[in-house]
Amino acid sequence: MANSYLYTSDDHKTSARKDVDGRPVTDVEIKGARVQDVVLQDNATAVGTGAPFVVGAAKTLTLEITGTSTSRTIVFEAASVSGAFYPIQGVKTSDFSMATQTTGKDEVWSFDVTGQVTIRARVSAIAGGNVSVKGKAVS
Repeated sequence: MANSYLYTSDDHKTSARKDVDGRPVTDVEIKGARVQDVVLQDNATAVGTGAPFVVGAAKTLTLEITGTSTSRTIVFEAASVSGAFYPIQGVKTSDFSMATQTTGKDEVWSFDVTGQVTIRARVSAIAGGNVSVKGKAVS
């Protein structure tokens, strides 16, 4: 049965195997990566934790920091099974430096979030405008 596949109602390719009674076996799905929009801070003008992201099956998270603020400090934090938040180290994509926080803007950061439960980008200081932290999670 070369190149013989069945498809689910969501157009995902599945196994071509058949059960003993001839019905298709759809217990195996072959899917592509799932990309999800993430908004942790949306035009924040005051210190705060923002909206946490529930990681689920996501493996990587890429965040962009933008806004009009003249100064800001963003602290990257993750909670594991205990629910307590701890700093999580990210990689700034422009120069591959690593940190658990930033005072920059117009930056992109990448994180390995495998095994984490929740991620947040806490604004610990801000002045002169707003800041947004948005990105994509990939499963």
